[in-house]
Amino acid sequence: MNRKNLGIVVLGASILLLPATVLATTRDIAELQTAPLTLRQSVISELSSGVLQDPYDEFLRRPFNLSFVNIERHPNLGPWPGQEGEQNRYVDFLIGNNGNSNVRNGSDTLQGTYIGPSMGKLAWGVSAAYLSNDIQNSDSIGTSSFADGEQLTGVDLRFALGYRLSDRMVLGGGIGVFGRGDEVEDGSFDELVGGFFSSQDLDESGVEIDFGLRRFTGESKSWNARLLLGFGDTELNDFSEFLDDTGAVTSRFVVTNYDISDLYAQISGAYNRRYLDDRGEMQVQVGVRHAEHELDNTDLSYTDDGIVITPTLELLGQDPVTENELFASAETIFLRGWTQIFGAARLSLTNVDGSTQVDSAGIIVNESIDDSRIGLALVMGLRQPLWNEKFRLIARARADLLDESRETTFDTASTGTDFTQTTTSFAIGIETVLNNMVFDLAWLFGGDPPPGGATVASRQTIDLDRLVISATFGW
Repeated sequence: MNRKNLGIVVLGASILLLPATVLATTRDIAELQTAPLTLRQSVISELSSGVLQDPYDEFLRRPFNLSFVNIERHPNLGPWPGQEGEQNRYVDFLIGNNGNSNVRNGSDTLQGTYIGPSMGKLAWGVSAAYLSNDIQNSDSIGTSSFADGEQLTGVDLRFALGYRLSDRMVLGGGIGVFGRGDEVEDGSFDELVGGFFSSQDLDESGVEIDFGLRRFTGESKSWNARLLLGFGDTELNDFSEFLDDTGAVTSRFVVTNYDISDLYAQISGAYNRRYLDDRGEMQVQVGVRHAEHELDNTDLSYTDDGIVITPTLELLGQDPVTENELFASAETIFLRGWTQIFGAARLSLTNVDGSTQVDSAGIIVNESIDDSRIGLALVMGLRQPLWNEKFRLIARARADLLDESRETTFDTASTGTDFTQTTTSFAIGIETVLNNMVFDLAWLFGGDPPPGGATVASRQTIDLDRLVISATFGW
């Protein structure tokens, strides 16, 4: 079967199955959200599963610590006054594809971060990332022509600053904007009989704003709080068109037409305590996260013959898809001789619910989802200096326990899934410490956990694509 006939068969099948999309409206909204473009943690943080930090991590998650960031990386979870060091300018480059495993064609992000010199009590930084992949194919045979392609672009920008209010308190905040477009097209045309054209277009954009503060009490204790707010828009348009022999569109079938508003909010607080003689630290953190995803349009699916637009799936009412997560963690790092030993335990409780009422070609259907997830993660590892501390070996093991329940309910039917899973992941890395320069290389076994979820089981394979490198310069 040639490409044109195959495309028409697929198009016809999708038209016949249009009413079935009613069964997935609420679930589609819950699962449509995708990850941001940038790597949301440094290589050293990924190696240690978030326990160890570098200036990039402080820039992303705790900008109130920007006055203290230092590539010397003291054996503490969070920098303290007096740890500024000599280097106060930083350029950080991240190389690796693990931040974009959800995109087609294995596209990778080019990303860099600059943290400027401290200006008295003020410190600041900026980060930018760019993603692009444009593939277009075409061929022709006689009077027939065929074309398909994909255009993928993305931009992610962040600016953050920290301000030292006094010797006991620091403030900080940041703003980030991102946008991504992913369009997949396929079509064929014959000058004698006509043809078809299909497109799936996903566009995402959003803004994130955060603010935090940290207060030091005594020489060995501190606490901090952070508020994160975000909003955005996700649009998915999946349609197919029939063309006559002149190339004019005779009919259009919109399979999916979603315009979703996204809203995020998170608040967290942490308590830090340093061990005696600055030989380590412990941190306890708790927080809550809330997210909402709501449809802004009612015409979810329809047909257009050029004269009449006929709805095939229309939204009548909804309760937004909401996700609520409560999380807590305890982390520690301490020295035994020259060896840094770190460990962590994290617990998250997540609930996702929402409902829609739709009209599917005259049939009123109610659908609701109610999911719950419990995730427990245990982390242990070490960082060992080698060769006069010019190299450091980092090794980490992580174990996850995930208990999840998923339920979808309709007017006269329901489906449910309950499962419990244990997984493990491992990481080995090398850190090279030169004059005002640090290189981090991570070799990761298994996958990163999604928010509140468990790692992907690695079994007996090693994915060499999971090699990630960063370079940090200070002067």
